[in-house]
Amino acid sequence: MQYRHPQQSLTQADLFHNALMASGYPARPQAAKEQPTNINSTKDSGYSEMALSGQPEQCLQWLAPVLRDLANSPGTRWLTLLNPPQLVSHAWLRATGLDPQRILIVRSNGRMQGQQLCQELLALGCSHTVISWLATDAQACARLDQAARQGQCKSLNIRMP
Repeated sequence: MQYRHPQQSLTQADLFHNALMASGYPARPQAAKEQPTNINSTKDSGYSEMALSGQPEQCLQWLAPVLRDLANSPGTRWLTLLNPPQLVSHAWLRATGLDPQRILIVRSNGRMQGQQLCQELLALGCSHTVISWLATDAQACARLDQAARQGQCKSLNIRMP
């Protein structure tokens, strides 16, 4: 006798969320102890953006120390890289002195836009910082800021040529 499983179509964020929940990783271990934040405060924005110019290899060399500082921050949450240039891989991380075990590289696919995936990653709160390489406008920046505040993490968007 054969059993048919219902067809399910899960997005990449759903799969990521399901994997995190199955691993028993605490979403926000300090959430119960932390005071609620004022979402309307511009003083402590969750979203930042950086524009780099030059050859991609040069931009990544400049960015490596920033990534190193963020990857070595205390705590158990990830440093997540969303849609980094193809040059960024686990081999590149090791070559630049970064610990690939503390960094999660996520690449969006055709099923989910990078913007939506970034919002999901931020809102989950499993990363202390999500660094993305996205084209954004004012509305997208506001949505990313809101998601970062919800997940109590930071969002840094990199613009490169």
